[in-house]
Amino acid sequence: METVPTTIGQLNIVFGWVFIVLGILSGSVLGMWSFDGPMPAPKNHTNYVDLSRRLVRLAHIAMFMLPVINILYGMFIDSALLTPQLKQIGSISMIICMIGVPFFLILASFKNIFKYCEAVPVSAGILGLMLMAWGQFNLYLSY
Repeated sequence: METVPTTIGQLNIVFGWVFIVLGILSGSVLGMWSFDGPMPAPKNHTNYVDLSRRLVRLAHIAMFMLPVINILYGMFIDSALLTPQLKQIGSISMIICMIGVPFFLILASFKNIFKYCEAVPVSAGILGLMLMAWGQFNLYLSY
């Protein structure tokens, strides 16, 4: 087996694919709660339109879209015109966002106070995306 050089973005790609699998698994749990499924929904999650149930559904969607964004991020961060340190900060920031957003959405569905913790992973994601945009803009200007 041939070895492939490790890049900063490879971590985003690997974590992205792992979290897509977790997204599928979370959907299977939600499916078991729905439509008189084999498992009863947790307390405060029985009504489809309740905030707690909507937060869990949003977490499930985040477990697909944030990994897709991370995979794309991983494919492009190494070509961005940034210092290696900024690339590393951006990469880790996006992974924090991908893990933290669904985690705190699920926690908030059980205890409302956790919704305020969303600011941390969302801010990390904003930082990561700003660094990517800046690095790609710098790359564009360098041509």
